[in-house]
Amino acid sequence: MNLKHIIRYPFDIRLAEEQLASKSGQGEQWQSPAIGLDLYSDRMLIDCGRHLSCLAALAQQIESRVVLRCGRVLLAAIAHKSHGRKFLAMPHVSWIDPGQRFPADSLVLLDIDGAGADRILHRQRTVAMAIGREAIAKTLVMPYPMHPNQIEQLTPERLQSLRSGNKAGIFFAGNQKRRYGREAINDRFGVLSRLEILAELRRQFADRIAPREAAGVSDRIVLRNSATDPIAAQDWMSVLAAHQFFLCCPGAAQPICHNVIEAMSVGVIPIIEYGDRFHPELVDGDNAICFHGRDGLAAAIRRIDSMSAEKRARLSQNVSAYYDQYLDGARVVKRLRDELNTDFVDQVSMPFHDENLFSIASPPSGRVPAIRSRAA
Repeated sequence: MNLKHIIRYPFDIRLAEEQLASKSGQGEQWQSPAIGLDLYSDRMLIDCGRHLSCLAALAQQIESRVVLRCGRVLLAAIAHKSHGRKFLAMPHVSWIDPGQRFPADSLVLLDIDGAGADRILHRQRTVAMAIGREAIAKTLVMPYPMHPNQIEQLTPERLQSLRSGNKAGIFFAGNQKRRYGREAINDRFGVLSRLEILAELRRQFADRIAPREAAGVSDRIVLRNSATDPIAAQDWMSVLAAHQFFLCCPGAAQPICHNVIEAMSVGVIPIIEYGDRFHPELVDGDNAICFHGRDGLAAAIRRIDSMSAEKRARLSQNVSAYYDQYLDGARVVKRLRDELNTDFVDQVSMPFHDENLFSIASPPSGRVPAIRSRAA
């Protein structure tokens, strides 16, 4: 465990206890099998613990409670993170210490190689989460999640309403600080940085740049700086859905961001240089507008300009269909919980980071050997 977690422990463990106690007795109505999180390390604390709260929000959608099992120092470290505190406060999330058992019907998600797990399991099926940069061959790939706020707010009814509204223009909103212009994103992933993309569009299409929204004008390009002109979380999906194309600018350290997932969920067509980071890969002219480099970016905008309304509508429908089949996180978690072969300990790839945090070898079958459950 990281030394900083131990140093901060006295204060952070109180935070954890307060969050867990704030909803005592809640969440007992969940009838579906539980999702267990058996955490041995701090790998799930990337992005301020956001992926913990995302997993819990997805579990809530499929009516599963979440049982966290970890040591008290790691529990305290989770509480230190802003999204970690939110995770612990969710009404369907509870904690047990490493010596306690998960509910009998749980699906247990591990953050380490299954062969290294040494805590008690009692006939639970176990899935090892390979958190890192690349997806492991022949494994189910967990889609990059929306922001947890949007997962919680986006009901099926609202999703359909946002998809069916009028859409026009090209849209981007995000932070435009200097760290989003680092050369590392090009060196490591071969894509333009966020600031390079924005600068190129401002240079080549200056007369079409709009400050805030396209307002129904089809040739407008909106490049909104969320640091100076933020969009409230409750308004974000509606603003996105009013536009026809979303400019997929990379994050600071790795390309994919939650905003492209949110855009695709409501049928907004991605303009993207990293379509190969999706599983399956996005297809140019079918469910995305793909480009490479500065010249490719400008050419992509001109292709859009010449595109018929019928073609745009068909692309939007294909994007929504792709989201439903491959990017709906609740669907994937439900599949993990209910459908996969229970004779093996499975792996799920979570390529959310700029480096591989896992040490799981990928065997020819794409599965790791079964862990034997031990009775207490």
